[in-house]
Amino acid sequence: MKLAPTIVILGSLLTVGSLQAKWSRIPIIKEKPVNTISGPASNASLESSSGFGKVDSILSSDITASSTVSAGKSFLLVNLGKPVLISSSSFVNDGIEGRATLSASADKNGWAVLEEKVFSAADRTVEFKFAGMQAKFVKLELALSKGGLIRHLQFFGAATDKGYAVKQSADGKEGKPMDLINGLGGARVVYAAPKPANGLDTAITYNKFAFPESDEKYRTIIYDFGQLRILNEFTSVHSPRPVRFEVFAFDNLPEKEDWRGRMAFDPKDFGNMAPVAVAEDMRGLGTLKATPSKAVKTRYLALRWEPEFNPPDFQCTAGAEGNGSVYTTNTVTITNADGSKTTVTIQVGDAPGAGAATSDVKGDNPMQQLAQNGGVQNDSSVVTTVFVSADGKTTTTTVQQGTTQTTSATDATSGATTTKTTTKNQDGTQTVITEVKNSDGTTTTSVETKGTSADGQPTGTATVTTDKTGTTSSGNLGAGNTPAPSTVTPGTPPSGTTVTTVSS
Repeated sequence: MKLAPTIVILGSLLTVGSLQAKWSRIPIIKEKPVNTISGPASNASLESSSGFGKVDSILSSDITASSTVSAGKSFLLVNLGKPVLISSSSFVNDGIEGRATLSASADKNGWAVLEEKVFSAADRTVEFKFAGMQAKFVKLELALSKGGLIRHLQFFGAATDKGYAVKQSADGKEGKPMDLINGLGGARVVYAAPKPANGLDTAITYNKFAFPESDEKYRTIIYDFGQLRILNEFTSVHSPRPVRFEVFAFDNLPEKEDWRGRMAFDPKDFGNMAPVAVAEDMRGLGTLKATPSKAVKTRYLALRWEPEFNPPDFQCTAGAEGNGSVYTTNTVTITNADGSKTTVTIQVGDAPGAGAATSDVKGDNPMQQLAQNGGVQNDSSVVTTVFVSADGKTTTTTVQQGTTQTTSATDATSGATTTKTTTKNQDGTQTVITEVKNSDGTTTTSVETKGTSADGQPTGTATVTTDKTGTTSSGNLGAGNTPAPSTVTPGTPPSGTTVTTVSS
């Protein structure tokens, strides 16, 4: 008869244990869909509308921006800028009730109904899913018995963040404001707890989370931007109930391998740090913004929602705003004032970490530097710079990929080719391999490894190994008077130059 209390105690212990369990890391997705009608890569514009107030908010990349819509009939028509493939759409509902019809067209003459939805004011999100269709125009028609607000209208299809990179200045102040989570900032979800009820793949792909009823106090999402980012504001669109919103920034994510050999995060680590921003939705409006006291520099961002009570379903979408400039694969040719030419070709790699190797954002401490070095290691972007002297006798090619930079200089007069490969190792050391191929068939190779401290100063003696074959050369491992390759930022050439740009 005393067994029941024992079972209750054991059950309580198991519950406590589960709440304190470590979270398993979610695998990084290389390619993520992006909203076709908003963001820096979008060509969409508002063609016409009726019955909407603040209609321009529909195309805003601010997820909290809303548009009013009255009871009765209304519509809005969006020009996507060019024919694109779309296969799903959604918007956040704040109190409207009725029927929504979504249509698409190639020329505004013939319209195909993609899907109709009947919904109530209690439906927080209205979603449309349909067979993929090429369209240049999309139309949302509403027949409402009750008016209210809609926000965060999205269209997804073939467009992804692959081939794009966002570059930020060293202080994060240059460029245009943009959402670095929902747009092209390379953010990826690496932890989400408790497990989303709408399916983990859907949640992390579209950054739309529906957390189930849970005894856990918080609903938590941790993002990895793939490199250091500078962030100025944090936004949330969530279920309309009172909630406290906290933002944490990690210099480097404190992960450890679990018993299965997979990386894991212990939520107890939140107890060792203070949030960088906090906001409360005390009236349960369903949106909020959290502004830190100063700009936040981080690669790993954690967001926590604490509902006032344990809801049966808690939906949320988050955003993080920072300033930056978007670039994609392109070639820039600059004719310098002295007649020489510099050609820079950028091949943007996978979105997570894209551009990390050439980022101007530097770590403020060793842990941030370590996090950034990891991003540089994973950056698959390739930057090729070719410098041709005015007389055409010297060509210098520099290829930068991740932590490795290779420079090859050819002197047409002497016939010598010098190739220098510099690799920044993850342990802080730097390896330089220099190979000189002379016209007489001799080759000289040197390998030099230097240790460096956090401030960049050498910490050890360089080790040099030289191997010569054939006739003895002069031993000059440099390129003599060969000009160094110009460092060029596409779009900002020096004055007095002629620029030709080819994008692909």
